[in-house]
Amino acid sequence: MWVGEACSQEEDITSVTVVDALLQIFSRMGFPKVLQLDQGSSFTSALSTTFLEKFGIKVVHSSVYHPQSNPIERFHRTVKRVLKVLCLESGSDWEQAIYPALFVLRTVTHESTGFTPAELVHGKNLRTSLTLLYEKWLDVEETEGEPVTEYVFSLINRMKRCQELAISKMEECQQKNKTWYDKRAVKREFRIRYLVLIFAIFKSNKLSPHWTGPGTILRKLSETNYVVQLPGEKATSKVYHVNMLKPYYKRPEEINYLISDLEG
Repeated sequence: MWVGEACSQEEDITSVTVVDALLQIFSRMGFPKVLQLDQGSSFTSALSTTFLEKFGIKVVHSSVYHPQSNPIERFHRTVKRVLKVLCLESGSDWEQAIYPALFVLRTVTHESTGFTPAELVHGKNLRTSLTLLYEKWLDVEETEGEPVTEYVFSLINRMKRCQELAISKMEECQQKNKTWYDKRAVKREFRIRYLVLIFAIFKSNKLSPHWTGPGTILRKLSETNYVVQLPGEKATSKVYHVNMLKPYYKRPEEINYLISDLEG
C-alpha cells in the first residue's frame, strides 16, 4: 500500500480541506476509478460528493467501527508506531519524522504482495541507504544507460509481471485469512425491515448496555454490510458490518401489550 501525504494548516478536517488534500494527491498519482472512504461528515458532505462525481470516481464507504473493512485504518497504526520510535530516538516532533517514516514504509516488502509499495507504483524500488552501501561495497561504476525505447518496454513488462505476482500473492493471503476467519464465523442474515441491535463501541460508563437500538434494516449492500436506520428523532442511517448486528426480540410483556391493544 502506497500511502500519500497532504499538507494542511487547518486543525479541523472540513470538506474544503479534504478536497484540497485529494487534489494534492491526485496531482501526483492521477485520478482513481474507485475510492474507499469512511463515513465521516467531511467525506459524505455535498462538496466532497460532488467533487468526486465530477471526476468520475466511484466511492465505496467502509463499515463504521469495523477496521477490517478499511485497510488504511490498520496502516495508520503502523505509521504511528514508526513515528513513535523515530521521535523517541531523535527527539524531534512528528512533523519532522513523517517523511522518513513514509520513506521507510514505502521501501519495505509487504507480506501480502511480496513487493514494496514503490515497486508496485514505480516499477522499481527507491534508492535507499542500503542501496548506497551496497554500491559502495561492490564499487559499482556509472554506466551508460540503455536506449529509452528499450527501457520503457522493459519497465512496462516488469510492472506487468509485478502486478501479476502481487495479485496472486494477495489472493493467496486473502484465502488464508478467509479460512482462518471462517473457522470461528457464524453466518447471519437479516431481511429488510428487520429490527436489530447495534453493538455499542462507545459507552458513557461501564454499566451502560453493550447494545443499542433497535435499528431497522433498510438495505442489504452485500453478504456482510447492511444499511441500518438508527433510532431517534433525526432517524439517520449508516452502513454496519454484520458482526456488529444481532436480532432484536421483543419482550413477552411488549408482545402481550400489543395483542391486548389489537383485541381492544
